[in-house]
Amino acid sequence: MSIPMVCFVTWNRLGLTIQNLKALFETTDDFELYIVDNNSQDGTWEYLQSINDSRIKYKHRFGINRGVVYAINYILNKRKKEQYFIFVENDVCIKTKDWITKFMNVMEVFPEVGLLGGLRKDYFKSKGIVPKQYKKRDTSYYSTRMVLGNCNCIRPEVFDYIGFWNEETYGGDKDMSIRINDFTPFTIGYIDDIEIIQSQKILCNKCLYKDKCSLVNKGITCFDIYCKNYMHQQYASRVKQKQQMFLQEVKAGKRTIYCTSVHADKYDQYYYNQQWAQENFDFFIKNAN
Repeated sequence: MSIPMVCFVTWNRLGLTIQNLKALFETTDDFELYIVDNNSQDGTWEYLQSINDSRIKYKHRFGINRGVVYAINYILNKRKKEQYFIFVENDVCIKTKDWITKFMNVMEVFPEVGLLGGLRKDYFKSKGIVPKQYKKRDTSYYSTRMVLGNCNCIRPEVFDYIGFWNEETYGGDKDMSIRINDFTPFTIGYIDDIEIIQSQKILCNKCLYKDKCSLVNKGITCFDIYCKNYMHQQYASRVKQKQQMFLQEVKAGKRTIYCTSVHADKYDQYYYNQQWAQENFDFFIKNAN
């Protein structure tokens, strides 16, 4: 089995990035880490340039933030065909040391599973969800209709069906869940034996970078910069119509669920609504830089 690729996209919130990368490097499993900085303005890129670990295979900074889907697909295009792809949100702190092994165990025991997410404590209870558990020997997972972002592992064969994250709808995890669940032979779900903490803020006096932070004397924090330009909630309401139209076209046989990307070598060989994609990129260019 090829060593899994881990994609870590960061944008401001330097305090969280430092804390969560530290936890990632304490992982006992092997992986190849690809890091993208989406035009942070809080010293994130300077910090990323200073860190070294043999598992870091690539670092890149975009001078313009075009949204997280654009950044994920940039890294996904570098994946080897046989590699598992794991996307870790930059606000996710993984406490379990052998979390990749746990993902791989479930994938091996349950070949029908195409996407697995790590599960925050009490997630199902907070959402009022009673999921179905599948168990073989000492390995299990919970089947769900939707796996929302934090730490998601995708089987290599799934990409033969779905291609890339959907730049045309920018539906993110919801789009990915629907495409895999409804239009491929694979299913999706969560595993509950990976401990994940998803704090949204760190107090400056608790930050691992407090003695080096250049923002302190300016009277601002990395979280102030993040919140000022955070447009995800505003944008989420805009993508619903595109998502519905996309699915209607798929069900009508006008296109497949395979989504290409501007980063793909031959993306013009596939159907691609360039106008929709550019509208999505432009929103973030205008509002998140």
